[in-house]
Amino acid sequence: MAFTKRRSKNSLTGKKVVDIQVLMDMVLDKAKLSESMHFETLKNGFKQVVGEQVFPHVKPLSLDKGILTLKAGSSTWKSELFLQKNAIIERCNNLLGKPLVRGLRFV
Repeated sequence: MAFTKRRSKNSLTGKKVVDIQVLMDMVLDKAKLSESMHFETLKNGFKQVVGEQVFPHVKPLSLDKGILTLKAGSSTWKSELFLQKNAIIERCNNLLGKPLVRGLRFV
């Protein structure tokens, strides 16, 4: 069963009634807290995203507007990660539970 956010027209006081989740999303988006919270989730679970063998050679640096920036240990690892780009994006989004990561950037 999927839950939807709702906004009702009026309350008994005549003011708009807004679902608490809508308010939370507005506050988090305004302060850019939601993106930093998602990045922290990615950082903490990154080992399960890339696997144990790759994990020591790559480090997540930032998440900005859906682009996850990764620092690779060498150009060889950068090439390997580029080949696994779609799988990494999919695993990141599975970890977050939402399709927030749209692309990867390697440095």
